[in-house]
Amino acid sequence: MIPGNGDALHAPDPAPRRGAAPFGKHALNTTSLLWPAALSGLIAAGLPGGMVRAQDAALHPPPRQECLMSGPRARAARLAETLQDGFAVQYWGTTYDADTLSRQPHGLLILEVTRIGAPYSDTGREVLFTPEEMARINRGGARPALGYLNVTEIEHYRDYWIDRMGGIDAPPPAVLPDWYGPATVHKEHLSAFWTDAWHAILLERVDRLMQTGIDGLFLDDVLHYYSHAMDKTLVWPPGKRPDGPKDAPGMAREMMRLVGLVADRARQWKCDAFVVVNNGVFIGRDAAGDADPRGRAAFSDYLDRIDAIMVENVSAPSTHVHTTEALQEDYRSQGVAVLSLDIATQFPPQQPEALRALIAQKAAEAGFYPYVTADNVFNQVYPAMRTAPRGPGAPE
Repeated sequence: MIPGNGDALHAPDPAPRRGAAPFGKHALNTTSLLWPAALSGLIAAGLPGGMVRAQDAALHPPPRQECLMSGPRARAARLAETLQDGFAVQYWGTTYDADTLSRQPHGLLILEVTRIGAPYSDTGREVLFTPEEMARINRGGARPALGYLNVTEIEHYRDYWIDRMGGIDAPPPAVLPDWYGPATVHKEHLSAFWTDAWHAILLERVDRLMQTGIDGLFLDDVLHYYSHAMDKTLVWPPGKRPDGPKDAPGMAREMMRLVGLVADRARQWKCDAFVVVNNGVFIGRDAAGDADPRGRAAFSDYLDRIDAIMVENVSAPSTHVHTTEALQEDYRSQGVAVLSLDIATQFPPQQPEALRALIAQKAAEAGFYPYVTADNVFNQVYPAMRTAPRGPGAPE
């Protein structure tokens, strides 16, 4: 949802496929989270009370705990109940604060845990919501809130980049780290997501996010496994490509392994942490390749690790029937919820209420959980679209 560059908001995916576009390419520009106070109200003369900088929160290893009463079925049942009150997505805005978020009526919130972006804080580091603020947002755990985590794109405004590279605008070092990947034609900076070094960065980020009291994670840009496999325009640094898979099945399996690592780490902090992935609808089919049993086994494990998949504009006329078929066969039939996020600008002009009614009807027919936004800026919350479930992940 937060792309890695400031290019056109509607830049097409470098490897579009079967009507399922990656969510992150259609969100906001690089500085959306980080816009100055005149636009987003994120800067003040000093840090707001109750906030902590990311680097100020000591990172501890996950606590040892036994998750005896937690598992995919228990999470699915809870998520189905939660989603009866709909979901919402917000990453920034003039009213992006704990008190305002706590008053939102939605059953599930997907949020950016960074409250002030590093370029606009007084220390040049990210400022996160504190555990006290997160407890207000999620109402003491009664209303889950998920934190944004990009699993494939290198975000130069994050602390992990600043700490390792010496600053947001610092030039790359002479010797590039293993995780330093290629650039797309749209100037997204991809990681070599299959490397141990990138895994370490993400797991450190998971620890930091989970220590705020967030209830789980929203994993963005999963679909870049396909970009790595099929996008021939990727530009790698000279002489720099770490060993790893070379084809779509191998890349898909590595991505599912990464999602599993992230999910397992989150649940070391919170047994029943939710994990929602953004897109990558065909990852199981790509992993199987030519009936490769490794792909089937990997996808089965993947489905056990995730609780829902989000797809953008799945109700739009341009969505291919293969996408909806895969969502039904590969996910809903296995108890994985499908969240549909539709953006009004992707539909023929019509009154907002008429569009919401249309999308609600389509979602009910498909068994998806809908949410409609006016645009792709994600700087405010739109009305909840409530549903009545008939089973885990499947509204009537």
